This record gives sequence, C-alpha cells and structure tokens, in this order.
Amino acid sequence: MNVRRIEAADAERLREIRLAALADAPGSFWQTLAGEGARPFADWQARAARNATGDAHATFLLERAPGLPERAPGLAGPAPGQLVGMVDVHRPSHAPEFRELAAMWVAPAVRGTGAADLLLGAALGWAREVGAVGVRLWVVPTNPAAVGVYLRHGFRPVGTVEEAVPDEAGKVYLPMLLALDDDAAAEPTFLERAQAPWTDESG
Repeated sequence: MNVRRIEAADAERLREIRLAALADAPGSFWQTLAGEGARPFADWQARAARNATGDAHATFLLERAPGLPERAPGLAGPAPGQLVGMVDVHRPSHAPEFRELAAMWVAPAVRGTGAADLLLGAALGWAREVGAVGVRLWVVPTNPAAVGVYLRHGFRPVGTVEEAVPDEAGKVYLPMLLALDDDAAAEPTFLERAQAPWTDESG
C-alpha cells in the first residue's frame, strides 16, 4: 500500500472515500453521510486544493499499490490504485501550535494489515515537519481497534469522555493527545492549551 498527500486533482476521489467512510462507520464521525453527500462538488475541489499544500491543513490518502495482482487467489479485495484509507490533519484555530487528527478511516478489506499505521505515521510525520508541539484527536471510546492504534503510536487519553455538542445523535468522544515537543509538554499550561475547544474545520 502507498500513502501520499492529497493533490488538488483528487477532489472526486476524496469525495468518494469520505462518503465510503461515513457509510461504513456513521457512528465514528461528527459529519453525516447525508450532510457530506449534499456538499457541492466545488467544496470538494476547494478542500482538496487547500489540503494539498501548506502547513495548516493536510489530507493523506492510502492506495493499494499498483503493480500487484488485482486479487489474491480466492480472496476479494481492492484493485491496485484504489483508495483504501484517508486521514485529515489540521491546525485548530483555538490551539494553533497543535495539529488535530480527524476523518481517520481504513476500508474493511485492509484492516489488520498495518494500513492504519501507515496513515497515522504519515500524518504524525507531517505534524512534526510543520513544527507542531502535539497532536490531538477525539475517538469514539466504543471502538477499541481505533483506540488501540492511537495508543500504539503514543497517544494517551486526556480528561474524560465528553459529549459532542451540539451533536443531536448524542455521540461521545474520548480526547487523546500525543506530545511531540518535550519542552513544550513540560510547560504548566500544555494540557490546558491542548484541550482548547474543538471546532469543525474540515470544510
């Protein structure tokens, strides 16, 4: 599998994989399939272009590597070049020295293969490159596989499970944090800054 940063030309592919993620795991995300599906295509074009460059927003896409057999004998799976995962990372407006992980998803066909580790590694590598002092995220606590991936990469729970407001579906999320800068992490206000209010900046 190959992981790469999104390109401006990937708008249609971004839309397809984001809707696939919401259809597969609607309880894991803030956005809904109906809401994202109703977005005009111009929004997806703008999002792809914005996330392709710069140090404030990035999307990483996971593709099944070309040149491999399309399917193992007797085993259905994604075709070469097909997107099988994605993750967004952005600079939260209320905590700009951090980066926030969102929209993390891998297709069922590649779960348990290290796909999530590839995506997360790319996202964390980018956060380090742009000088973030830490990376934060919110995960559904009833998804032990996702929580396990984040723990494996050094994230730790911060605070307690909190209700997403104003999420009418009543979803709850566990805040987690990974410190990237030891000096910053030693500052007395580090955790307070890391827990600045969450905002939806995916659009």
